[in-house]
Amino acid sequence: MKLWRCEVCGYLHEGGEAPEYCEKCGAPQEKFVLLDEEEGEMMRDAMRTREQYQRIFALLSEVLDVAQAGIELDMDEGCNSIFNKTIEEVSGVHQMIKDELAGYAQQCVWAKMAADGI
Repeated sequence: MKLWRCEVCGYLHEGGEAPEYCEKCGAPQEKFVLLDEEEGEMMRDAMRTREQYQRIFALLSEVLDVAQAGIELDMDEGCNSIFNKTIEEVSGVHQMIKDELAGYAQQCVWAKMAADGI
């Protein structure tokens, strides 16, 4: 399937031809460019990777909530230590994901995509 990019906002459209109007910014069809096969595959890979990052981020957000609830129980020192360490480690992974996505944006990989952010 062909992959088209809106030159105005970076929205990506997959289909036989460019859409009549951009779903994101409303730009007309002539503002879309057809990506070559290599760039199209790179963008598909980037989108799949981004989706995995979003899944990990969301799951770890749930872990943060559970750990915070554990801290609020205020059990013993050992329990609190585990919950605090969990929050520290998960927060670190969250930051790693944000940094990785920011790095891609600087390299224009994500900038070419319609970015919703995490």
